[in-house]
Amino acid sequence: MHRAMPFLAILGLLGGCAGQSQQSQQTVRAKPFGDPAEAVWHLRVGLNVAALMCKGRGRVSVASDYSRLLGRHRGLLASAHTAEQRRHGGGFEHHQTRIYNRFANQRDPAVFCRKAASVAKRAAALDSPGLAHSAARLLGEID
Repeated sequence: MHRAMPFLAILGLLGGCAGQSQQSQQTVRAKPFGDPAEAVWHLRVGLNVAALMCKGRGRVSVASDYSRLLGRHRGLLASAHTAEQRRHGGGFEHHQTRIYNRFANQRDPAVFCRKAASVAKRAAALDSPGLAHSAARLLGEID
C-alpha cells in the first residue's frame, strides 16, 4: 500500500487530534459514503489503527484478523486506495491524517478494540464483493 500509512498511524496514535477541532472531526465522521471504495478505505484505516492500538491493557487484539483482511482483500484495498488518491488529489495526505487521528482518539479504547475485533473478524471472512457491499455498515460499527 502507501509507504506513509504506518507513519501516519503512529502520528495519530501519539498525537491524538492535536490542532484539530472537534468540528472537523465530526465533519469527517458524519460524511456519507457515496462510493463503496471510500467506505472500504476508511474501514481499512480504522482497522489499521485498531491493529496498532489494541494491544495489552485488557484490549482485544485485532492484528491477526487485520492481517488476514489485508491478504484476502489485497486487490480491493489497492483499488480503494487508488480511488481515494484520485478523489483527494494533492490533499490526500492531509485527509489520511485526519482519518487516522479520528480513529486514534477514542474515548474508550477498550470498547473500540472490542468492536474493531468483531468487525475485523467478519470483514476478513467476507469475499471482496461482500466486503465492498458491507464496508459502510461495518465502518459504522467502529466509527
